[in-house]
Amino acid sequence: MRSVIIRPARPDDIAALVGLDSFAASDNARAAEIARWVDAGQCACATLNGKPAGYAVMHQHFFGHPMLEMVMVGAEYRRRGVGEALIRHAIETAPGPALWTSTNQSNAPMQAMLARLGFQRSGIIEGLDEGDPELVYRVAKSN
Repeated sequence: MRSVIIRPARPDDIAALVGLDSFAASDNARAAEIARWVDAGQCACATLNGKPAGYAVMHQHFFGHPMLEMVMVGAEYRRRGVGEALIRHAIETAPGPALWTSTNQSNAPMQAMLARLGFQRSGIIEGLDEGDPELVYRVAKSN
């Protein structure tokens, strides 16, 4: 089995990224959002064996700091290192001394992965998803 390859997402990836996104099937706005992220150059595509397996979105709209807004891995590609590869890529390529991200309190697998990768919990936001607070994390980049 070949390793995960991370590259900038291209317009011809959009349909595949929408297809592997577990929310896009029930939310047409997500498909349009994926297209906007790709067009803005904010989306990285992870491929496994030559096929899109996941994506990550990073921008600098979090109080002027780099923010890993989204990590999505297709269901059939989970537990194969795709999410970790995307997050490591974001850490390596983020400008500045730190990278920020967040996840829902209910997302224990993501919280565990963030801890393994050196992220520190930095805060909590109530009310985005009723009854499921958003936990904010930060990792300092090594120089």
